[in-house]
Amino acid sequence: MSIKERLSRVPTPLGGLALGTASLGGAWALVLPEISAELKLAFAAVPALLILKILSKFILHHRLIKEELSHPVLSSVMPTWAMTSMVVAQALLHWFPIFARALWLIAIGFHIVLLAGFIIFRTRDFKFHHMVPSWFVPPVGIIVAAVTSTGMNFPQLTWILFLFGFVCYLIKLPLMMHRLMFHPSISDAALPTFAIMGAPASLSLAGYLSIVPTDPNLTFLVLLTPLALFMTVLVYIALLHLLRLPFSPGYAAFTFPLVISSIALLKVEDYLITCRIESLAILSGNIAFIELIIATLMVFYVTWRYIWHYFGRSVFRPANA
Repeated sequence: MSIKERLSRVPTPLGGLALGTASLGGAWALVLPEISAELKLAFAAVPALLILKILSKFILHHRLIKEELSHPVLSSVMPTWAMTSMVVAQALLHWFPIFARALWLIAIGFHIVLLAGFIIFRTRDFKFHHMVPSWFVPPVGIIVAAVTSTGMNFPQLTWILFLFGFVCYLIKLPLMMHRLMFHPSISDAALPTFAIMGAPASLSLAGYLSIVPTDPNLTFLVLLTPLALFMTVLVYIALLHLLRLPFSPGYAAFTFPLVISSIALLKVEDYLITCRIESLAILSGNIAFIELIIATLMVFYVTWRYIWHYFGRSVFRPANA
């Protein structure tokens, strides 16, 4: 099989694993600030290569762009490669600031284009039962720009993107809850996307505290922090079932929601420390560290499942099989 043919088979949900892996570097950087630049760079290296593979697939096979935009699930996860590019840009900022800022802006531009494509194709053939939790990704995922905005020096743009994503979350959350409770169950093929329910609240919290780390609105924090924790616990419970499903590229959805939850709580801890609220800071930090360990294990587990599924069975198959 030629390289071109191989690239056509690269699963787009791989972008979700790339996003979770790259973001994991940002999470550990908050725990180990003395080596934060090195950690971000190390964790961004492989995701950058994965994004190049996904981009190469679409460059060499233009027809796949329309095909995947037409799919109610695949179209919703396409922006993950743009979100990953924003995280990679943040990882490169310390080393190559001009290139990193350019990459960050380009990634935001691509995310907006993919969001527009998602809206156009979904409104053409809208059916409520097509709605799955990954539909949060195109409109709310843009908040990754806020999480990665430190040092990019575009405060107005960051605020606009954050507000857009957060308002979309407020609008879409009740609609999604209605769909999940009163419409047909999500198919097994799309069921891993349920894990994405845990991401938007934590992403909003992390994005907000990235923009205003020292003087946030307390009402906002008091309302959003419990919601983020509740959604994360909900995903933990759901994973007891989801991890029993046969492997599919959708397993990538198990990574980023867990990582961003730990990032959000680590940022809450930092804020509480500045306020000298030591007891709550310690509690938040302990919960965040437990979440980070779980997220790290999940990223490595999903990575191993991907490697085994696509390479392991052929490499380790007995010669006489």
